[in-house]
Amino acid sequence: MVEMILSVLLFLLIASMLPLGMKIILDNRTADAAVRRMEWEIFSSQVKKEIRSAQQLTVQPDKLLMKIDGQFILYEKYASSMRRRVNYQGHEILIQNLSSFSFAKIADGVEVKARDVKGTDYSVRVHQFYQTGGVEP
Repeated sequence: MVEMILSVLLFLLIASMLPLGMKIILDNRTADAAVRRMEWEIFSSQVKKEIRSAQQLTVQPDKLLMKIDGQFILYEKYASSMRRRVNYQGHEILIQNLSSFSFAKIADGVEVKARDVKGTDYSVRVHQFYQTGGVEP
């Protein structure tokens, strides 16, 4: 009889910990989404700063070329990431785990659209404070 009560107590103890384990697993998924969103927000603020300080700007569907203080800044796709290059050299990853992204010219600025590997869409519209011409490398 005592063994049966101990067995039931042990079973109830294990069963009561199951919801805690599920909560930890589900919180990880939420944390991953929050990290991806935070990564996009940081990228957005960086791209806004650079576009607004550009003297010249050329927008292509898969590339963004800017001239800032005599240097050419290029944003382009690299594997599943977007990278930044200065004077066509270097390799700085700006944002990772993208399945696609595009740049589009809008009135007085640029729109950046991206989709991550999980299918979440992101976009940011950046308006310049003054008109710029195209970059001629």
